[in-house]
Amino acid sequence: MKTLVIIGAGFSGTVAAVEFLRCAPAGARLIIINRSGSIARGLAYGTSSSQHLLNVPAGNMTALVDEPDSFLRYCQSSLPETTESSFISRKSYGDYLASLLDSAELNAKKKTNVERITSEVKSLTPQENGALVELCSGKKIFTDQVILAFGHFPPRTPPLLQQVINTPIYMADPWSGPVSTLENSNSPILLIGGGLTALDVISSLRQTAHTGQIYMLSRRGLLPLAHRTTKNGSLPAASFREKLLKAEPTALNYFRLIKAQVKSSAKSGANWRDVIAAVRPITSDLWIKLPESERRRFLRHAQPYWDVHRHRVAPETHKHFKDEFDKKKITAIAGRIKSVDVCRDSALVTIQLRNTHTIKQIKIDRIINCTGPSSNPEHIKEPLIQQLINDGLISVDNQGLGLIVDNNLAVKSKDGSPSEWLSYVGPMLKASFWEATAVPELRLYASALAKKVSRKLSSTQD
Repeated sequence: MKTLVIIGAGFSGTVAAVEFLRCAPAGARLIIINRSGSIARGLAYGTSSSQHLLNVPAGNMTALVDEPDSFLRYCQSSLPETTESSFISRKSYGDYLASLLDSAELNAKKKTNVERITSEVKSLTPQENGALVELCSGKKIFTDQVILAFGHFPPRTPPLLQQVINTPIYMADPWSGPVSTLENSNSPILLIGGGLTALDVISSLRQTAHTGQIYMLSRRGLLPLAHRTTKNGSLPAASFREKLLKAEPTALNYFRLIKAQVKSSAKSGANWRDVIAAVRPITSDLWIKLPESERRRFLRHAQPYWDVHRHRVAPETHKHFKDEFDKKKITAIAGRIKSVDVCRDSALVTIQLRNTHTIKQIKIDRIINCTGPSSNPEHIKEPLIQQLINDGLISVDNQGLGLIVDNNLAVKSKDGSPSEWLSYVGPMLKASFWEATAVPELRLYASALAKKVSRKLSSTQD
């Protein structure tokens, strides 16, 4: 019996499983291994808060490449007023993904054996024509193919916060538990980071009746931007994309061309969001063309500006944030931490403001790390990931963005050879393709990989 093991059951693992079940060869076996036991949740969709909304409108959130209205129909079955422009709760999206897998499993029941295992994988060992999967429980499984579907991992703690890492003042992972366990609901709180994670934390804090001052510290002090409520512009001409693709591949050239297009598009009534939307389909091509030195330059100088424009938030989420920001209940600070002095249940944080020698000090009762998920496998202290690195079965890119894969998503070993049995799908594809962290791209990668594995299993059927 030909077997596929998928490790991880967040978005990528769930969609890869669904797509595989739709095209799997007769008699195949699918084993989904997930340590939490919660299918289709992961960091993004594991929230129970109705105020944590998707950052993409419902009309573009289908998980199925060949069913563009799948998610919209699912929403309208219980909320008929849902439109393509609606921003739905992330919890509902998790429910949708779980329902897709349940349905796919039921439909494939007669030809495919499906097993869901709640456990942690300890190691993967290459075998002839496949691999041996060893679980922390001691169970061993032989499989022909493995898809790693690691999602997001907790953020890294900045060096200057190492001294508070084991104190009640510091929360290293905002998704590890309730964000506010403070007795005083008026306690001042410092968020390290000012992006999407920070907005989620602010929402959770306010839901728990926290009323204290919130500081958002980031290197540049950039504020989140919102999706527009109505679309009244149009995409730039195809010649704009052609110009980008033909340009000398440098971060500065890309930046100048995009900035010029934003300026010229505004004259015809288009929005800068239309320009970003026009770039999105070729972002991976642009990234692949960049030399290593230019990738480093982009990450060092331009990434924060790209991220804030590319990864926008739901209008409702942004409105709540803007209301509090305008009332001075949220303060954005551009700078970096110089020191943290702990005194009992609070801390005095010393910050050097950006581009100045000015020092600002704030007294806070809690520091929450909102720098975003870590995608560098070398910094992730998970037994399986460390084993794969130590055994040379996977390789990490020079920028620490994720795993190196080939165009078919087969992981590359330490010596650069693509694996015959081990593939990856998930946000760590950012290393190779950059645009690989959101649903519209990940669904394409998951579908293509599932079909590739199915073909491989079909060609080697006994």
